[in-house]
Amino acid sequence: MSGGGGEQDDVGKQLTPADGALYWKWLAFCFSGIMFSFILYGLFMEYATSGGRKLHEFSLIFVTSTLYTTTAYVGKTLRGEKPSTVPTYKLFFVAMLSMGSTFFSVRSLRYVIFPVQVLAKSCKPIPVMIMGAFLGKHYPLKKYLNVVAIVIGIALYMLGGDAVKADADSGKGGVTMAIGCVMLALSLSFDGATGAYEDKIMQKDHVGPFELMFNIQLGKAILAFLSLVILDEVGYFFVMVRETGPVLLALGLTGAMGQVFIFVTIARFGALTCSLIGLGRKIVTLIVSIIVYQHPVDTQQGLGLSMAIGAMVYNFADKGAKRKKPVVDARDVETAEGVELAGLLDAKGSSEEVDELGGLEEEKAEAPEVRSGS
Repeated sequence: MSGGGGEQDDVGKQLTPADGALYWKWLAFCFSGIMFSFILYGLFMEYATSGGRKLHEFSLIFVTSTLYTTTAYVGKTLRGEKPSTVPTYKLFFVAMLSMGSTFFSVRSLRYVIFPVQVLAKSCKPIPVMIMGAFLGKHYPLKKYLNVVAIVIGIALYMLGGDAVKADADSGKGGVTMAIGCVMLALSLSFDGATGAYEDKIMQKDHVGPFELMFNIQLGKAILAFLSLVILDEVGYFFVMVRETGPVLLALGLTGAMGQVFIFVTIARFGALTCSLIGLGRKIVTLIVSIIVYQHPVDTQQGLGLSMAIGAMVYNFADKGAKRKKPVVDARDVETAEGVELAGLLDAKGSSEEVDELGGLEEEKAEAPEVRSGS
């Protein structure tokens, strides 16, 4: 799916093991940066939504999106990205969809614990596969088995033992957990719609990766500000800043730092390597969360976690050998942390088919050109 330009990306040459020590130094740098940024982000997020604490969604989105917007502006300026040809109203619509995804994702943490959110959001390929089957799409048997293994693993974890400790989060189970899962499903729906619409508009127009991030995050910041004003919650925003200001700032800074490391990783090593690191980050985040916040894990839940994680790892091991040399895509910086399972539905090597169905955040690693034309 090539969008507007045939120029090669100017970020710098991608490294290979043939580059020797330089390759391994950069890989260690990028790996450490992504792990450090997003694991800290996860720990801060769980802290802010556990122990009876709640995040005010619009306040969080306003603060973090403002910081993301600043980061993206610096990035696009340093890269010298060309102005986007995408109409402003289309980019604003993407921002609205992204806003919906973020809002319901954060709101779900009022009803489920953080590890459940991480696992549940890994179910993204399921509705796309179901839709594809109804539309006559065919996927290899191993893809179905892989998704089934992930679903069973997640179900075993969510239904096994006591999902939460007997503390201020003890209410995050049973019917309450079901409400949280509905909100996660809504988040995934908005997420899928975001990716689908981005693909649609970029078939005709070009937009650089940081330019896209800048416009989406600016739109979200504006929407969050308007929501605070319209709902008369500006005063509450200042209360939240006074009470949880350091946490909001930490979430914004770690998230923005993670986005920069994502871009550097894709530029230096390609989208597949970035996705692999992202998968490792999710697994480590789950383990760190369980250890730091002492979430109980019985035998059934341990089996479920192992099954789900094993299926994800197998999917990458099976897919990695089929990839050609990746390039930086316009959406990579904005959506790279959601791509870990996109390859599950890459039926017969066709990722575009999947994108048209459900808007999975799949880096176009097989594209011969930079889609943004930047």
